Amino acid sequence: MAEKIILENFNYFGGKHCQTTALKSILEYHNLSLSEEMLFGLGGGIGFIYWHTKKMPAPFIGTRNSKVDEFVVKICKRIGAEAILCQTVSTEKSYEEVKKLLVACEPVYVFVDMAYLPYMALPSEAHFGGHSVVVFGIDECENKVYIADRGKKAVFVSIGDFKKARSSKFPPFPAKNKLFKIKCPPVIPDLKECIKDGIKECCDVMLRPPIKNIGLSGMQKWAGLVPKWNKQFKGMNLLGCLLNTFIYIEIGGTGGSAFRPMYAKFLRESAEILEKPELNQPAELFEKSAAIWSKIASAALPDEIQELKKIRQLLFQKNKIFEEQKTDTIEEMKEINIEINRLTKKVVNYLQENPSLFINLQQKISDCYETEKQAFILLSRLI
Repeated sequence: MAEKIILENFNYFGGKHCQTTALKSILEYHNLSLSEEMLFGLGGGIGFIYWHTKKMPAPFIGTRNSKVDEFVVKICKRIGAEAILCQTVSTEKSYEEVKKLLVACEPVYVFVDMAYLPYMALPSEAHFGGHSVVVFGIDECENKVYIADRGKKAVFVSIGDFKKARSSKFPPFPAKNKLFKIKCPPVIPDLKECIKDGIKECCDVMLRPPIKNIGLSGMQKWAGLVPKWNKQFKGMNLLGCLLNTFIYIEIGGTGGSAFRPMYAKFLRESAEILEKPELNQPAELFEKSAAIWSKIASAALPDEIQELKKIRQLLFQKNKIFEEQKTDTIEEMKEINIEINRLTKKVVNYLQENPSLFINLQQKISDCYETEKQAFILLSRLI
């Protein structure tokens, strides 16, 4: 029998980062209020990883600390909540579990592959299963699953697309029917010690990473590899390196500038809670590094190459349309995709012969490394 289960009093939409947005919306539903920036910092905050394997057409440039699942678990533990990870190989069992939680009047934190979400208007090959959304309703008569994402309004997908997005096994971070059962506390406890723990963890990973492609040493490695990109990668894969750099810094759910403005706000909020105004000093340095991160993103799709400049502008425009979720959003984004595809075909063949682009990009990364090194050394001394 077809069912309709919708949480009518669920009304929190919009945010900067998919995981903190999802968690904040669930907390708000339970009348618990914390800023998205505070949740972000409690999860371990900013980070860096340069990740590339032979199976990947272009590198992943990660700018947040913590693994996908661990991030949520740590936040919840530090705010007195509990995040229980549930996973099954059965798509149907996982779907029924979502319905069961909705019947219990609980919004559901799920992982989905973005390529299977039509409202994101992504290329079919743009798989990313680490994306988090909250399901707050299912209407089987209308074939709709109601979702809260980073946009300012609710969106929906068909039940078939929802199941494909949830069961996807594509890397990186395959969704594989994962969801979190979030058990919220009655009240938010005192956060002073947890804030300190979050900051210490962030500093430790950036200053003393377990492997060389993580943390500040990872940024150095990235700077060293970038001038070799036009030898290592060819054609669309080389363009993918530049597109990934821009997307992962500016519009890939980072709140812009590689999460650095979010972390600076977390430190300023923490300065008040801890009665430690000196934390505003590293906050200023991260605001400075945020500006450099945006320069890195612009250097990847620079003004000097008109097609890349236009692609950059169109990607910003598409992200804004997605976040605002106005009428005809999907059609507008599809039109932008067509124009981006046209421009990529024009520019892809002469990137190989543009070494100055990669040298300029290297310099910006090196500048950012120096600023963040200063910021993290100072921050580690203050906590």
